Amino acid sequence: MDNVFIYGLYILIWPAITLGVLVLICTATYRDIKKAKRDNRDIV
Repeated sequence: MDNVFIYGLYILIWPAITLGVLVLICTATYRDIKKAKRDNRDIV
């Protein structure tokens, strides 16, 4: 394998990882908001 290919793959994988983490955080926040509304509680 060429070093340029490895570096390119390394650079291109970060946006995918970041997107996955962002989706995870947004999903968890949405579930917390939904549960808080159902229980008539504040999130904070």
